[in-house]
Amino acid sequence: MIGSSILSISNLSLMFGGLKALDSVDIDMKKGEVLCIIGPNGAGKTTLFNCITGFLRPTSGNIVYDGGTELTGKKPYQIAGCGIYRSFQNLALFNQLSVLENMLIGGLKRKDLSYGILDAMLATPTFKSVEARLRQEALEILRFTGIVEKSGRKAGELSYGERKLLELARGLITKPKLFLLDEPAAGLNPTEKAELVTVIRRIREQEINVVLIEHDMRFVSDIANWIVVLDYGKKLAEGLPDDVKKNRAVIEAYLGT
Repeated sequence: MIGSSILSISNLSLMFGGLKALDSVDIDMKKGEVLCIIGPNGAGKTTLFNCITGFLRPTSGNIVYDGGTELTGKKPYQIAGCGIYRSFQNLALFNQLSVLENMLIGGLKRKDLSYGILDAMLATPTFKSVEARLRQEALEILRFTGIVEKSGRKAGELSYGERKLLELARGLITKPKLFLLDEPAAGLNPTEKAELVTVIRRIREQEINVVLIEHDMRFVSDIANWIVVLDYGKKLAEGLPDDVKKNRAVIEAYLGT
């Protein structure tokens, strides 16, 4: 169900020297949405993600999360601690480790699954209890994303589509409230894209809010509740998928005739 705002971006601008990478961008994302950000290369999509997650500091404007938490100026680790997970265009898996080991590493920063160095060195009951719980959660999430049978394989041995699903799974084990996905369908074949659509729909059903950058309009139309179009750092249009695809300005700037 669509509800109150989970992410409010107001008058956001970012200057790189004399270049305005973002120009007075306003976005209001509601809880329960899958929001898709589209636009031509260089439109400012990934720059926007970098501002939301603290990798870049905007020149002006505000980013407010979940009704009151100001993200502007926070460090990436502080923003991650708010329940925001972000994937990157390039996969960053530990290819020589197993799928399950990648998942366990992803859960190490969870505050509810912490233990001390001494616990690990001595294999205390606390350590064993936390490790058992984390392992169980990891397997459940791998089952949720459809790759649990690959848990013992090295990540580098997976197909590209399976590695994409593993990256999603590793994000889910952090228990995010807001999931930012940068071109999750890039490089996937039609079957793999259909699998990814199914997983993202399941993620939304878990009351996790999803923002994604994507170029494939068929994929976007299958998954998005709302679309924002950027062009040269400005918000060109926004709306429902069918309305955006018919927008004359969007067609001229991005979709083509």
